[in-house]
Amino acid sequence: MRIRRVGAVARFELLSVVKRWSYLLATFGLPIFLAVVSGTVLGAQTYFLTQRAAESSDFGLVDEAGIVDRSVFEGRDGALVWTANANEVMLYETRDAATQDLESGRLRAVYVVEKDYLSSGEVRAIQSEKTPLLSMRGTTIEPLLRSLLRKSLVEGRLDSDVQERVISPAYFVRSRLGPNGAEVTGVDEALDLLVRTTIPLFLGILLLTALLSASGYLVQTVSTDKESKIVEVLLSSVTPEEILAGKLFGLGAAGLFQFAVWSSMVVFVAISASAALASVVSIPWGALAVAPLLFILGYLFLGSLMLATAALGANAAESQKLTMGWAMLAILPLMVLVILLDDPHGSLGQVMTWIPFTSPLTVIIRMAVDSSGIAWWEVVGAMGVLLLSTWLSSRVGARLFRVGFLLTGSRPSLAELWRQAR
Repeated sequence: MRIRRVGAVARFELLSVVKRWSYLLATFGLPIFLAVVSGTVLGAQTYFLTQRAAESSDFGLVDEAGIVDRSVFEGRDGALVWTANANEVMLYETRDAATQDLESGRLRAVYVVEKDYLSSGEVRAIQSEKTPLLSMRGTTIEPLLRSLLRKSLVEGRLDSDVQERVISPAYFVRSRLGPNGAEVTGVDEALDLLVRTTIPLFLGILLLTALLSASGYLVQTVSTDKESKIVEVLLSSVTPEEILAGKLFGLGAAGLFQFAVWSSMVVFVAISASAALASVVSIPWGALAVAPLLFILGYLFLGSLMLATAALGANAAESQKLTMGWAMLAILPLMVLVILLDDPHGSLGQVMTWIPFTSPLTVIIRMAVDSSGIAWWEVVGAMGVLLLSTWLSSRVGARLFRVGFLLTGSRPSLAELWRQAR
């Protein structure tokens, strides 16, 4: 293979892509657009939920069992009201009076302590059609009502300390062992779960988008060259292997640059957030570090396969259909993302690490969720499998690439393809 000719093809393909407005818009405009839209949507949702949380919420309570401790209620405008964490619970004597206020929209929900509560433990929660579909108050009031019922049941029957522990059995203080083995307290479980699931998903989608985007340029340029007969002229002075390698490297450089721009924005956000979140959540720096290398290896493997199969299509639409199978194999880790997030180092994750189609995304997800659970030799081994698969697919792909271009106007048979691949 002559390096100069491979370089000439690579330079031509690189310049032909990076000069396109669609490429520049996708590389620089798309991330900014997504950031603006995501920020706007997230800000609107945060504002809505904050406003909803700030609203006073009125609930009704009917004590048909006659066990509720009324000492926590205070008289207000002729009614008994209990204020608990910005929630106001009004005590009603009858169910009918409470349901009337519920129908009028004054109450968000009504809780009825049934007559047989001591034997059944049943408390009926009644909501109306006017109750908001996404109501945070409905989930926060019920633990308070449970505490009130426990207090009412044990009042005067136990010592004060024992009574307090029955009402509030435990306050969980969460911590986590840091990278150096030191215990880190003040872990925000909700935020930690959000980061530990969102970052692997985002990295996986980013890597997959960059892979498919770069591979899409390959399919597009092959279809264009075949329809314009350019490659038939090139084959007189350049071998199929050199054309394939030049297209892979040239368009791969364009895809790598695009991925680098997108990744730099992710790293910038991660570094900005790490100062505030470093003591609370862990940023998967290892996954961010190996992502570019996995992109290159995954692109070379998938790209060589897509080049070979795209050349077999009679036109651009047919080439897209022929390469769709490779894309479906590449997104398999996202299809089983729930399993990989729950058990990243289980049997499924370990098997998919060694399959070249799924190894880039699988390694990224496993390292992002729990980098200590994946051994260094697994990461190196996955890269080795990708390198070996890329070498093999390039050799076979170059032969199919030549067959696809030389047999213009006639579709090669499966026997011919198998003979050339061998």
